[in-house]
Amino acid sequence: MRVYLRKYGVLLVEGHVVISKVLAKPGAAHALSDVLAVSATALAPGPKIALLGFAGGGILAPLRALGFKSPIDAVDLSLEYEKWFRKYCSSWAGRVRLTQDEASAWLKRRRGRYDVIIEDLSVNGPYGVKKPEASVVTLPRLMKRRLKPHGLVVVNLLPMQGMSWRELLERVAAPYRRALVVSLVDYENKLVIGGSRLPEGREASRRIRSGLQQLGSRLVGRFRVRTLK
Repeated sequence: MRVYLRKYGVLLVEGHVVISKVLAKPGAAHALSDVLAVSATALAPGPKIALLGFAGGGILAPLRALGFKSPIDAVDLSLEYEKWFRKYCSSWAGRVRLTQDEASAWLKRRRGRYDVIIEDLSVNGPYGVKKPEASVVTLPRLMKRRLKPHGLVVVNLLPMQGMSWRELLERVAAPYRRALVVSLVDYENKLVIGGSRLPEGREASRRIRSGLQQLGSRLVGRFRVRTLK
């Protein structure tokens, strides 16, 4: 891991991939974390959030800047990056209950249910950062079981070897009655938003755009939303 100190905080990089952009105060990261945070807050039916994949907690700056004040339950297999979150964010981040564990095992032990689950897991492989197999095999249905009846998930996806984008999106969205896909101009990632009471793609796009404008993110106009199912 390489660490780059910046005026805004710190940039955590693995290989050629930015793992987390950790800000020293709430605000727009002008990164994918802005869209993750806005997708959750603009469409969420309530305030109880679980975060699968924490890294340096880069999503906290846009979440708190958007006025989300509730505690956050988070899990990550490694706490390698946590010290940077504590150093730069502990004074303003609010209550974050971070557990070191494998995400599927952690979800199985949870007793409560969530309004939103954000799945932002990744693993380092010989060819760079990729999604873990659990994101397709075990987590979709586990997350569905840990949601409240009208809750939603936001899943940050990367291409997976041996699987087309269509197959990947459909497998992740399979447990949900409705699903949207957010494509981004500046990233190969796609976001899947799944739930039982999601708005149509046009309305979801309007809400996400409005949230990014409120945040002051440069990603306004750099995304597209379509209905998957």
